[in-house]
Amino acid sequence: MMQTILQVVDAFLCVLVVIAAAEYLRRVRPMDEPLLSISFYLVAIAAFGSFIMNIKGHPVSPFTMVMHAAVILYAIAKRGHICR
Repeated sequence: MMQTILQVVDAFLCVLVVIAAAEYLRRVRPMDEPLLSISFYLVAIAAFGSFIMNIKGHPVSPFTMVMHAAVILYAIAKRGHICR
């Protein structure tokens, strides 16, 4: 039961991470910030892969959930910078 709840929460966090990374990449020109753009592409790809693994039923690590939450908090904190 608890594993299922963790999988659902992590899948939701993965979707939020993909949305946050896509929004950031939509607002920033890759030529202005190449390293940051590459890192956000990798974050989006990894979050999507993690989402697929959650859908398939693989176990979830609490550390992965904390990492996803940290990326979401970073995106929220930098929202003003992104939306300028």
